[in-house]
Amino acid sequence: MIEPKPLKRGGKIAIVAPSGPLESETVFKGEELLKEMGFDVIIAPSCFEGQEYLAGLSDQQRAEDIMMMFADDEVEAILCMRGGYGCNRIIPHFKNFKFSNYPKPLIGYSDVTYLHLFLNQYHHLITYHGPMIKDLLLKNETTTNHFLETLMGETEFDLIDVPYYNKDACQASGILVGGNLTIICSTLGTPYEIDTRGKILFIEEVNEPVYAVDRLLTQLIYSGKVSDAAGIILGDFNVYDKHETNKLLKRTFRDCTKPVAYNIPSGHCNPIITLPLGAYVTLDSSTNSLSIQQGCSRKNEKTIQS
Repeated sequence: MIEPKPLKRGGKIAIVAPSGPLESETVFKGEELLKEMGFDVIIAPSCFEGQEYLAGLSDQQRAEDIMMMFADDEVEAILCMRGGYGCNRIIPHFKNFKFSNYPKPLIGYSDVTYLHLFLNQYHHLITYHGPMIKDLLLKNETTTNHFLETLMGETEFDLIDVPYYNKDACQASGILVGGNLTIICSTLGTPYEIDTRGKILFIEEVNEPVYAVDRLLTQLIYSGKVSDAAGIILGDFNVYDKHETNKLLKRTFRDCTKPVAYNIPSGHCNPIITLPLGAYVTLDSSTNSLSIQQGCSRKNEKTIQS
């Protein structure tokens, strides 16, 4: 896996629109906030255009904006404007572009999962499951600090006080892969299908009833993606009935012989921690820890409340 160069204070961050549209006013507020943090900012044209539920004037325009920002030597990091829907439609337009020639941090979550999987698996780039414009505008200290620390080089850290379903499960290590559960399931049977063999699978979900989460988990299990994985990380499930969904998750994974960490604050939540997808991760239920081990700087400890 190729680790992007750390973002420097004063460096240029590009805002791109791979999926759905967002109000121009919110985009400008995000630009202002990033400048207040000490960064230069460039906004892709498709952030200010849209058709119905998609940003930009076309799938090709959204894809070309992303490629333009990766190829721009002045751009040091690429922040997705929002999720929604649309990432899967732009992937074919990247056919001849060599993202590995331009290793830069790409940050986002939700529908951006499709783009994460593509860049992780096809171009071996580490990408970042982390906050987008609206999340940063909430100005939560944990979200902001972890976002900046991770992108600026502190890509090795431990999460402590991590809850596990099975305390007797053996330690497991592997490359971190995954994201939004719905998007992961939508890749199954396509050329961009998630590969979980020997990897640590991370999943999160939002705005779904319990039966829908059950259906998605069942599809993931039937496809062999859970059994192929070395371990599981359950992020935030910000769903309609959190109590019943938590019971469902426990029923689904409590007898799993591999380590299953849960209640990790990453996904559609506040605060949200930034996870480097493609980094090497170790799950250890005996010490209630989760270690991100691939990086180029000092290791920090983060406390996770169950």
